[in-house]
Amino acid sequence: MTTLHSGIGQDRPALIPATSVMTDDKQHEVRCGMCARELYVDEDDYSFYSEALLSGLDNPFRCEVCSEEYDDLAYEG
Repeated sequence: MTTLHSGIGQDRPALIPATSVMTDDKQHEVRCGMCARELYVDEDDYSFYSEALLSGLDNPFRCEVCSEEYDDLAYEG
């Protein structure tokens, strides 16, 4: 099953890998697009997608729990 997301940049994944723990290279706080948990991403992902979010496109950030639930729902169809 193919899932479509509004977004920019064909070379970027539809969902951005984000961590729930701040690291040296992932210091920018964002919110999960599904449950609003705090997540952290690197500067490149943050700057690339902050423009998309300001333009009104979908929030590409997903926490690990929501990513698994989303994958399960997409698989079950």
